[in-house]
Amino acid sequence: MEKQKRNTKTKKMVIDVLHREAGALCHADIVRRLAGEKVDRVTVYRILQGFFDEGIVHKISAENGKTYYALCHSCSAGQHADDHAHFYCVSCKTVSCLDAVGPPPQLPQGYSVVDVSWFISGYCPNCQPA
Repeated sequence: MEKQKRNTKTKKMVIDVLHREAGALCHADIVRRLAGEKVDRVTVYRILQGFFDEGIVHKISAENGKTYYALCHSCSAGQHADDHAHFYCVSCKTVSCLDAVGPPPQLPQGYSVVDVSWFISGYCPNCQPA
């Protein structure tokens, strides 16, 4: 029997945090932005996993070992369209989706894509070294 999905106050708060951000956030960043609210960090993790399963957010596995979450713009449940690059600023530690960077890779015959993860590190426009 499939669980019925409920809209809760905590789900609304998490989605509001993601809507306010231009880039992706890790679990700890989301919990910090909800400081002052009675929110359990495990509940936030479960909400993010549910949003991923429903095609609301996509996951970005960064080289620093953290998983970041960003709102999907062209995903659906079970079918994520994550064929874009992700940029990590080594100065301000932000993660951004770069939709206009490169086409998806062309694979040899017989291969099929399940996930594409392009992770680029460097300086964002606000943090360029002098």
